[in-house]
Amino acid sequence: MVNIFEKLNNLLVTKVYAQSLGQRFTDVIDPVEKVDPDNPVAPYIDKIVKVAAPIAVISCFILLVYGGYLLSASSGNPDKIQEAKSIMTNAVIGLLVVLLSVVILLIISNTIGVSTGQKIYE
Repeated sequence: MVNIFEKLNNLLVTKVYAQSLGQRFTDVIDPVEKVDPDNPVAPYIDKIVKVAAPIAVISCFILLVYGGYLLSASSGNPDKIQEAKSIMTNAVIGLLVVLLSVVILLIISNTIGVSTGQKIYE
């Protein structure tokens, strides 16, 4: 019986070790060591883009779940329903603001000739 659960666990769950997880994030979080004198802003723009969008998406998801929970637990109370709707609306607006600011940052950097790893248009 234990063998069946162990096989299901191995089939459904991917094991992640701390070393592999740490190695994956060091590329994004490590400070910039080699700065090109012709293009000193590019590594920082690249890091902002790689960090801002995932944080915004995760935060929006958490706030939407929290707002949904408040909405379902409101028991018809109009004040709690309004609070839940407000949280959910503000989460989506915040996500759009962050994503649009990242897009604007990339457009401006591509327009002025700062080459980053991110491409919006050619």
